[in-house]
Amino acid sequence: MVTDSRAPITHWGFIARDELSDDVDVVGEVSALNAAGVDVGWMWELGETRPDPETEEEGPTLAFGVHNAVGFLQWHDGADVLVPTTGTNADWVEYRSAGLHPALIRPHAEVPVELVLAAVVEYLDTGQRPTCVEWEPGASLRSRS
Repeated sequence: MVTDSRAPITHWGFIARDELSDDVDVVGEVSALNAAGVDVGWMWELGETRPDPETEEEGPTLAFGVHNAVGFLQWHDGADVLVPTTGTNADWVEYRSAGLHPALIRPHAEVPVELVLAAVVEYLDTGQRPTCVEWEPGASLRSRS
């Protein structure tokens, strides 16, 4: 339960590790939202710092989402996008940033929601690409139909 004036973390499209206070439970808030049942896939991006809009420089980010029993993971580092080797979706799927703005997610990015949450915990602890997931290059944007 949110007791201060801050919007729930699930309302943020981009979550910067350096802006999170110790009392923010990202995984708890995402889990509670998902446990209530979601009609569309919700997604967020986690990064060390918020991207600078003037330079458009962005560090590595972990994009993740939840949609009941499944979710997705994508690791973005520059032009490289990695997806789990165990991803189950054969085609591009739609998730919505903070539940609102549609985004297409690469094939093979969907995995069980438990793995998504474990990867988020690891990223929040280390700031590095999660090692609880084996990664492979994701499909090119040109492969969208």
